[in-house]
Amino acid sequence: MSDLKRAASALLAMRVCRLAIKLFTVFLIAGTGIGGNQSGIFQAFSQVGAPAGQGSEAKSTATNFEFQKLADGIYAVVRKDLPGFMVDANDVLIINDNDVVVVDTNGAPAITREVLAELKKLTNKPVRYVINTHWHDDHIRGNDVYRAAFPGVEFIAHAAMRDYMPGQGEINRRNFLEGAPRFLEDLKRAVANGKSLTGSDITPEERTSHQSDIRLVELVLSEGSKAPAILPTISVTERLTLHRGKRIIDIRYLGSGHTAGDLVIHLPHEGILITGDLVVWPIPLVGNPQSRIGDWASTIEKLLALRPTIIVPGHGPVMRDDSYLLLLAELFTSVKKQAAAAAARGETLEEARKSINLEEFRKRFSGDSKIRKLLFQAYVAGPAVEAAYREVTGKH
Repeated sequence: MSDLKRAASALLAMRVCRLAIKLFTVFLIAGTGIGGNQSGIFQAFSQVGAPAGQGSEAKSTATNFEFQKLADGIYAVVRKDLPGFMVDANDVLIINDNDVVVVDTNGAPAITREVLAELKKLTNKPVRYVINTHWHDDHIRGNDVYRAAFPGVEFIAHAAMRDYMPGQGEINRRNFLEGAPRFLEDLKRAVANGKSLTGSDITPEERTSHQSDIRLVELVLSEGSKAPAILPTISVTERLTLHRGKRIIDIRYLGSGHTAGDLVIHLPHEGILITGDLVVWPIPLVGNPQSRIGDWASTIEKLLALRPTIIVPGHGPVMRDDSYLLLLAELFTSVKKQAAAAAARGETLEEARKSINLEEFRKRFSGDSKIRKLLFQAYVAGPAVEAAYREVTGKH
């Protein structure tokens, strides 16, 4: 390929990927939004491509999850969608003596309706509480399904959600719904033509990732504008403990990281910790300007201090050891220290991007996967460096 053709291909791929990143940012890491400040993400790209993962072909229906029993009456609803531009949250269902507590819903009501149908096969007890770990759409847009099915249900979230959702949250939501059809067309064209978003021959994991993204975007567009934002009826600023019979459900704010209002749910008797997007596998989701890099490592350390034996991340498989959390803490500590050193040397943001070295972490998170390397570059190296630099200097 000539230099001219390579340049043209790169420009086309960048256009498509930037659109996808914008939509992803609005949907999951809302706060930048289309037309907002995405420089930390866009300038991160040294390669372009379509994120994917490993696994089977995505299904065409809403169902793409599995129930995993964690303890008596406790089930994780784990997404099987592969890493890509669109993801959907893991849910947790806690069946108590007389009621049910749900942790997180989904980005499309259709998915939540299927989760609820499966829950009804397990119990006829009513859902009493829905806890949202944070305010991003993939964790909250199924709330109305539970409100319709159980009129007395209460919604629990961090107090910051009440401030965010009516204003910036709804602006970002509208922007996503306006921009998503274009992204959907690009994905469908790529699959139909057997080409990745970069223009190269599509790999099996890229095809599967694109199909998963297509499925999720179509679900959101099909009824997304009809899914209202349900504000919490119970706000948490530090801690709230639910006593449901013998069950203790400890809802805690241990510090910021993914957002300024991340809640975690600890079930001490069962040793289960539900983290929301403070923990995301295989690559952490960092959103500039909402994420707090300077606090994230210390928040992870507080999670570890709870000594959980089962960890349910916001996205990714259930974990049964703390190795991934330790890696996350190490990553964010390094970014924070390197950003502080760059600021002390008087470096600009662009200079700091060049001097901060995350190559070793890229290898540890990504291995030999081209897809995970891209995800790391797009969602860690770019936005994490900018967020850390901003926190240290107050500059953008």
